[in-house]
Amino acid sequence: MATPLVDEAANLCMQFNTKKCSVIRFGPRYHSQCADVTVLGNSIKFVNSTKLLGVQISAYKKFRIDIGYMKSKFYRAFNGLFHNAAKLKDELTTMHLVFIIL
Repeated sequence: MATPLVDEAANLCMQFNTKKCSVIRFGPRYHSQCADVTVLGNSIKFVNSTKLLGVQISAYKKFRIDIGYMKSKFYRAFNGLFHNAAKLKDELTTMHLVFIIL
């Protein structure tokens, strides 16, 4: 039996891949157990965090974005650039890189 959600997706020539779907909960009872969510007879898993368009979202009392994840990616990229700039032995390039970041 199809649901309105599945019917609307079919109207848009789309279909659900339940292996890639997940449910994340927000609100005061975000950690409480609730009924299973199914699409086309397949159960969707509940998760505590997920990545959406490159942003890490965590289940919590209110909608929350995990800044630590983004900061970690930023520092990894910066350290890689800084390391490669240091090999050039060009102080001007290094200073440009530092001033752009600040």
